[in-house]
Amino acid sequence: MIKIYCPSNNIPERRYSIEVLFNYLMGCNVSEDSICFRDDVDDYIVKVGEKQMVIEDHFFSKYPEPLSYMKESFLPKELTFLHAKGETIPIIYGVDKYIETDDDITIGLDIFASTFFMLTRWEESIYGRDQKGDCNEDLLFGVVHGIYKRPVVNEYEFFLRGILSRWGVKMQDREYKVVMTHDVDGLVTPTWSGIIRSLLFQMKTGCHQRLSWQQKIAYRRAFPDAYSQIAVYLKLCEQYNIPEWFFFKVCAPKEKESTYSYNDMRVKDVVERLKYLNNNNNQILLGFHPSQSTINNYEQWKSESHRIKELLGGEPSVGRNHHLLYNPQMLRWWEESFSTEGCFDISNCVFHRHQGFRSGMVVDYPIFDFYERRQMHLMEHPNPIMDTAIRLSAKNNNNELIDSEVKEVIAMMKRYKGELLLTWHIYIREKELIIKYIKQAEEIVPYAVNC
Repeated sequence: MIKIYCPSNNIPERRYSIEVLFNYLMGCNVSEDSICFRDDVDDYIVKVGEKQMVIEDHFFSKYPEPLSYMKESFLPKELTFLHAKGETIPIIYGVDKYIETDDDITIGLDIFASTFFMLTRWEESIYGRDQKGDCNEDLLFGVVHGIYKRPVVNEYEFFLRGILSRWGVKMQDREYKVVMTHDVDGLVTPTWSGIIRSLLFQMKTGCHQRLSWQQKIAYRRAFPDAYSQIAVYLKLCEQYNIPEWFFFKVCAPKEKESTYSYNDMRVKDVVERLKYLNNNNNQILLGFHPSQSTINNYEQWKSESHRIKELLGGEPSVGRNHHLLYNPQMLRWWEESFSTEGCFDISNCVFHRHQGFRSGMVVDYPIFDFYERRQMHLMEHPNPIMDTAIRLSAKNNNNELIDSEVKEVIAMMKRYKGELLLTWHIYIREKELIIKYIKQAEEIVPYAVNC
């Protein structure tokens, strides 16, 4: 039986990190009563029978008042590493110390504060996510110090697994898997009447909208209807037996973010065809993709959250914000709207311009509301590889480097037995760009499955 003793401040924050590592990831089934908070304890003490592991507290006890750590000056500045048992593990908070005797181990890396830092992303609120729904990812600690391609929290997990395994603790295992996800940002193939209107507009003004009339014809010839592009990915994923998640926008005509109307019969037909396929293979989830206009706009959020239920004929199974714009308030809206019967799955933790692990995790995990200091009824599924991030990175790097970066992320996913989410957009763009994305998927999916 595992007992864990902790200092008696920042209790919800400490409990969250402990429970994610010991219970959710390792399956140690540490009960609530087995996590003890005491005034006479200065560090974390993990006891297993006669064995004892001390994990030094280098963060929370410095800021004992609730949320007093939430300042830019208290963000980690330098990256160091723990050298122990042949491993070199990133230290976010703590020092490079590892001392082991027959029954005792002392670790200078503050595993719990470092885990809390990575999973909660409180750093991003410091850098402006609360107001804008996003922040400059180049300021983030993991990017600045080049460890964003390492799933840091899972490195901590496997380090603890090694110690607990030697002590005879039984832990749960998991399997590596691949999931293809799609943000359905555009769907309805241009009509001939729409193409004619584009031609007339271009002749009158000398300019064109996102696509010229010639590009719309080329797209229509390649993808004749709203289902055509989706069908290509369905065939690929069926070939390699991997599930697919589709996130639908539900804007109304003339709304700012409208790229297709949620009540268009062609959109409804696509949804019905996907629902029919799922009834046969149980491999498809249909989700909600709230528009950019919902950020800090509760009325728009409520409208769209009702529309998605209308479009899908029921509750969405998963969610992801358009352009990955979200903040703690919006996470509460997700929870309020869709977690009435348990935890709701979302997938927002993605880099825009990198392939890697924004939260340092290879599997889904419970979200913690650091302002309200509680674990939410939401599960985050981090997404390390996205088609647009590959394209944006390619502007500054050659294809061979991008290829090696993707492979490096996949290797980490396999090593730490993760859930590899791939995101490939469905939208109406230049035919050449869509075909390029499809070819990338046709290369990456088999590699991810079979490597």
